Amino acid sequence: MFFSPKSMSTLALAALLASPAFAQQTTTKTKTKGKASRTAAATPAPPVAGPEGTPPPPPGGPHGKGPHGKGPHGKGGPEATRPLRQVQTLTGTLTRYTTNPEGFYDGFVLPLNGTETTVHFPLHMAKALMAAAKPGQSITFGAVSGHPRPDRPAGTAGTATTATAATTAAAKSAPLELVSVQSGGSTLLVQPPARPATTEAAPATTSVSGRILERRTDDRGQLRGLVLADNTLLLVPPHVGEQLGDKLKVGETVQATGAVLPLRDGMVAATDVRRFHAQTLTVGGVQFLMR
Repeated sequence: MFFSPKSMSTLALAALLASPAFAQQTTTKTKTKGKASRTAAATPAPPVAGPEGTPPPPPGGPHGKGPHGKGPHGKGGPEATRPLRQVQTLTGTLTRYTTNPEGFYDGFVLPLNGTETTVHFPLHMAKALMAAAKPGQSITFGAVSGHPRPDRPAGTAGTATTATAATTAAAKSAPLELVSVQSGGSTLLVQPPARPATTEAAPATTSVSGRILERRTDDRGQLRGLVLADNTLLLVPPHVGEQLGDKLKVGETVQATGAVLPLRDGMVAATDVRRFHAQTLTVGGVQFLMR
């Protein structure tokens, strides 16, 4: 049989395409091309630079990850959990200073809009404030809305005695935190406490014992302290009165272990007693842990 040159070329091409070697080579090239395509798709395109001399913005927006970023001005930054509070400028006649359950001055009371209102300040500011503003004096001060304290209802005067009708009325107003006081042509700003020059040693644990002369309660009527015959104010957390109130009566004898509460710079105590934070309390021969 005779084949023309054109027919022979066609037959040779068909044989080459059918050969195993050619099929393997074609498969390898296809896989390589597919892998290269996938790699190119997974690699993000480089960011487009801005005007000349300006670096391209980071991925996810101008402030980092997410629509507003995660930096100090984005979601999760400190400003996100620290809302600003507006300072109010108020004027009134200072009625009296008030104390916390430990007997340290931490606020003053004055009538605002017909309601007796308490303005709180840090314990270390008591000495300076009480020297600058006296009861019966008209003062102008700056304050911000505060937050209810766990040991007193909102807006009440923090005395170490049983709640009165005045403190009940004050509970209807929002608490205020002092920012500044203007008195005698000068302005006293509330400052954070000074950092001690040396590290303070932890108070030494000791023990006290004595007969109860007086029970002290906070604005909610919760037992917060026991005055003993040796002039010690035995400070206890609120749940102690709830569970042991019937055992801690005037005339009963108690023992306690704990530490004496120090009087730091700027603090002013309402009465001259030794303040003792109880860690354990023994009454009727049974010892209880205060924490």
